[in-house]
Amino acid sequence: MTKIALLGAAGQIGTPLSLLCKAVNTIVSGYLPSNDGLAKALSGADIVVVTAGIARKPGMTRDDLFNTNASIIRDIFAQVAKTCPEAISCIVTNPVNSTVPVAAETLRAAGVFDPTRLFGVTTLDVVRASTFAAHALGGDADPTSIKVPVIGGHSGATILPLYSQAQPPIDLGAELPNVINRRF
Repeated sequence: MTKIALLGAAGQIGTPLSLLCKAVNTIVSGYLPSNDGLAKALSGADIVVVTAGIARKPGMTRDDLFNTNASIIRDIFAQVAKTCPEAISCIVTNPVNSTVPVAAETLRAAGVFDPTRLFGVTTLDVVRASTFAAHALGGDADPTSIKVPVIGGHSGATILPLYSQAQPPIDLGAELPNVINRRF
């Protein structure tokens, strides 16, 4: 049986994700920070999904968010390095562009970094771009029927939806993509 450690299961992303895991034939256990809860949750994990951290609040800069979430990621991956260094680790915690390198450096410092086993998850950006495009098309465009790939990571300065690569192909005209991109 594959063991998945979902860290941050009580948050806005972790809660629905943990409920999806419950829909399949699984054994679900919960651990709290006290009494080595993190080590127990990670023990024997094949896959580590990290949604732990705080969400960006109004008025909070990406730097503020990073300063808080980077220490959470550092502490989690120090334990991953000790407990399950061979696990595949997926980071959802924002800002993903910055939290993945923190995890990588923590694993590297422990001598267990494997770049094929660590990645950031930014699927939400694809969902947002697809939804914005469907709404811009108006009418009865279904956001679930459009897939707009996104490159550049999860940062306002680098994120770039590729409307020209949408499947199925869509025509937003010349100006509409610029209007939509301001929403990111």
